[in-house]
Amino acid sequence: MSVLRLDDAWEPALDELLLRAPATNLFLLGYADAIPLRRAWWYGVRHGDRLRAVCLVVPGRLIVPFAPLDPRDATALGNHLRRRHPPAMMVGPRAACDALWEAFAPDAPLDRHYDQRLYQCTQPGPRHPVPGFRKAALDDLDVIAEQARHMEHEDLGRWPDADDPDAWRRGMRRRIERGQTWVIERSGEIVFQIHVGTVTAWGAQVGGTWVPPEHRGRGLATEGMAGLSRALLPGHRMLTLHVNEANTPAVRVYEKAGYVADAPFRLLTVAGDG
Repeated sequence: MSVLRLDDAWEPALDELLLRAPATNLFLLGYADAIPLRRAWWYGVRHGDRLRAVCLVVPGRLIVPFAPLDPRDATALGNHLRRRHPPAMMVGPRAACDALWEAFAPDAPLDRHYDQRLYQCTQPGPRHPVPGFRKAALDDLDVIAEQARHMEHEDLGRWPDADDPDAWRRGMRRRIERGQTWVIERSGEIVFQIHVGTVTAWGAQVGGTWVPPEHRGRGLATEGMAGLSRALLPGHRMLTLHVNEANTPAVRVYEKAGYVADAPFRLLTVAGDG
């Protein structure tokens, strides 16, 4: 058993491992489908010609592990990464993240250390229409971008456009052009938005849910999530999302909209990152 950086020859073994838990791994499956392994930073714990665990690193930005068989596999990955990459935000199954981080960067100062839960939805919400629910249009860009800034600052304590505002805005524009952002508009005002991120043959992962503070407590998020499931589930096997377990109002919203609790997740963010 050894740890190595993966190249394209490992694609079948990577798919085999990730498909042990498609809901858990929608992001990793989508990333592997979009970017050849040789152009990304994938590391794997191998046993012969099979993989026992993997970790995707987006250098300086993100680390996502999957180690379903033994936490010691995540420890091996952490030891390997320690000599190659700086600490960065980590998201993934809780046991794997905790074991990997303890070996990788136990002394790194953390901003956030959240118990998250993966939720999935396989049944469309109630059939009644949601007034004003639609895909975002380019005319909405200014409002969408400002709301998305505040959403990420509220969730992660950082402003996503701090380093390169123009690049970040271009990314927001591409989301709208690709039909990935959905909103509720009431009386000419956007009162809900959500982003459809990873889309794979196995399902879609959604996130970036936002209701402006002055419109909260009115059921808009529940309506928006139900509207999204009706719009997307005819063409996708499942929708998934991550939520902080301590965020009881958000948990209630997702459960009312038909989402069911799945795997325990972890979110770690490094102090000073962004």
